[in-house]
Amino acid sequence: MTDPSPTGPPVVRARRWRVPSGFLLGVAVGTAVGVVATVGWYAATREQPLERGQLVILSGKDTSPGGQRDELVKLWNELHPESPARIRPAPVTTDQQHSEMAAVAQAQATNPGQDPENDVDIYNLDVTFTAEFAAAGYLRPIDESRLGPGHLDAFVPEVLDGCRYQGSLWALPFNTDAGLLFYRPDLLGAAGPGSGHPRFDWDAVIDRGRALAGPGRGAQASMVGYVGQFGPYEGLTVNGMELIWSAGVDRLVDETQNRVVFQRDRWERRLRDVATARPAGLLVGDAFAVPGDEARSLRDFREGRALFMRNWPVNYRSLSSPDAVPATPVPFEVTLLPGPSALGGQNLAVAKHTRQPRAAQALVEFLTRKEAQRKLFALGGFAPTRVDVYADPQLREQFPYLPLLADAVGQARTRPRVPHYFQFSRVFREGVRRALEGDGSLPENFEAQLNQALQGG
Repeated sequence: MTDPSPTGPPVVRARRWRVPSGFLLGVAVGTAVGVVATVGWYAATREQPLERGQLVILSGKDTSPGGQRDELVKLWNELHPESPARIRPAPVTTDQQHSEMAAVAQAQATNPGQDPENDVDIYNLDVTFTAEFAAAGYLRPIDESRLGPGHLDAFVPEVLDGCRYQGSLWALPFNTDAGLLFYRPDLLGAAGPGSGHPRFDWDAVIDRGRALAGPGRGAQASMVGYVGQFGPYEGLTVNGMELIWSAGVDRLVDETQNRVVFQRDRWERRLRDVATARPAGLLVGDAFAVPGDEARSLRDFREGRALFMRNWPVNYRSLSSPDAVPATPVPFEVTLLPGPSALGGQNLAVAKHTRQPRAAQALVEFLTRKEAQRKLFALGGFAPTRVDVYADPQLREQFPYLPLLADAVGQARTRPRVPHYFQFSRVFREGVRRALEGDGSLPENFEAQLNQALQGG
């Protein structure tokens, strides 16, 4: 379904859906059969048997419906009883995951084999961790000679590219992510003439937010125009980069030189737009304080306090679920962001000091094949990493927003792949926070601060 837009190309309107229980059973059965076939392929092509012993995956907590990552690991264990795996949970937030995973990796590199029962064999890394862990010597490169025919070709190129660093492949993509713009059509009608369902640019988002939440709206006084992730964590980095990219900025960092590509006028253009609109109700007033995160944004949107929401695709499933709270269905539509999204997701990487390198890579391949990716999307809401899953006609019929999600992922941009990304991110988000809380101006010495962070300072 499409809507004509006077300001841009037509937008795909993803209708709300409920997943039939019979379909879920079919997906689960089909996935199990497909994965069994996959294991048969492994047995037929491996020259050496897999090492025996338990595999440990260090991963952020699985919050998907039914814990679909855990379910895939259970299936692996049923099929590989001599090389079983377990997930060792790390914290939920990206910043906390980074701290714990980096500490574990450093300890394991310093004293390999010190704690064989708990040593990590596979890291489920946020996409922003991969370059850092590779540069630090914490990972084994993926042995491409052991991959099945066409395994790499099946991935979305932009997603697979996030697994490379300095010419080597260090991981395979477990799931990907790209931000989407959710909006409330029931509230959009109150925003004035021309509301409709166009492809929104930032001017449209700001204008409709002002009309809905500005002075004189009476009962709508508690409404805001837009909610995103503006708390003091990686979410603010992502939202800030998306704002800057939407102003026509192509890249933030020259990765070959490890230096920032700073264009003050362009970087500040969209930040000024948003900063000057905040008092008129564009953003939640306390958006820069904890908890200005994904959960807070979803709650404000679901409860009717926001017209627009920037969030990840898994929240489409949350809003559409029959078990959603509140029980009353939330009317919503979804489209692309006003500019490119930051590419999100997790990559599965083999620890350098694993004692089971063949088994660890086999598990990584198992978790990234079509049948596993199909299950992760259909039952868990994770954005797929493979082109063949986006093209699946059954999934496209059951989940009408899948083509839109494919467009968002294909247009998304990778955050800088640099060894000291997290130092860079902390400096970047602090500058963006100051700009959005002020008049949109970044710190005078911002370029120097960012370059110092890129060098690990």
